[in-house]
Amino acid sequence: MLDTIATVVENKPLSGGHYLISLDASEQAQAARPGQFVMVRMLGRSDVILRRPMSICDVKPASLSTHDGSAAPGNSEQGRSTPGIIQLLYKEVGRGTRMMGALRPGDRVGLLGPLGHGFFSEEYLDEARQADEVIHVAGGIGIATLLLPARELASAGIRQKLFFGGRTQHDLVGLEDLAAHTSNPVLATEDGSRGYQGYVTAPLEAYLEQSKSRKVLMMVCGPWGMLRAAVLLADRFGHRCLVSMENRMGCGLGVCLGCSIHVKGEGHGTYQRVCTEGPVFWSDQVVWEAEAIPKT
Repeated sequence: MLDTIATVVENKPLSGGHYLISLDASEQAQAARPGQFVMVRMLGRSDVILRRPMSICDVKPASLSTHDGSAAPGNSEQGRSTPGIIQLLYKEVGRGTRMMGALRPGDRVGLLGPLGHGFFSEEYLDEARQADEVIHVAGGIGIATLLLPARELASAGIRQKLFFGGRTQHDLVGLEDLAAHTSNPVLATEDGSRGYQGYVTAPLEAYLEQSKSRKVLMMVCGPWGMLRAAVLLADRFGHRCLVSMENRMGCGLGVCLGCSIHVKGEGHGTYQRVCTEGPVFWSDQVVWEAEAIPKT
């Protein structure tokens, strides 16, 4: 874990109020693992006190790390392949993210991370290797968490498929990069502006029904309701499922306990912190009843 000042290389506007921000943060980029996150702090703003947790969407070579868009001087072959840029996918939803949307190349932000334990441990990799297919299920901005693990799985030759849902077609951002590692992505929008009209869990259910003989590992990130629906499908069809949880958090270090979720344990269960024990959990660890819904 590192606490540094990162320089904005690019803050690219996408559709529907989404942005892809690239930050020059070589130490964090080199340390980042699939499924981890960072805490972003706006500098010089006393009206925004708390850092914003954001999934690490991608890491890019250090050779791109000058904010004027030119290559850094003196780059060697190693410099062109060494991660130096962290990319974050976010949407303007409040004061903090609106301030982020106004950032320009050369501006600086505080960056704490990489944090949490992500998708890859030997246990996760073994499950993926034993599966006939890994199915990624993303809801909106949740797709940001899945690109790095998808790339790792693709390099291992593991078959993957993507189910991606949003409210409108403008919420289906980040699709192209992840789709490159999966076969025939299935899209869904609630208003029918792109793909299936309705929730993405409907075509997911149909696909799982048709693939009952296949062993599947599901990897899911998105809103609580979508997570719960996907987990119920995984349980119904007997598949193991990893979920990347989203929750409000104050510190990102496990101190404030604000991001705790209800997990299974003896008696009435117990709680674990999304920022330290997560954000990735096996779905059968989490209590999914309505009263356990986190405040997001």
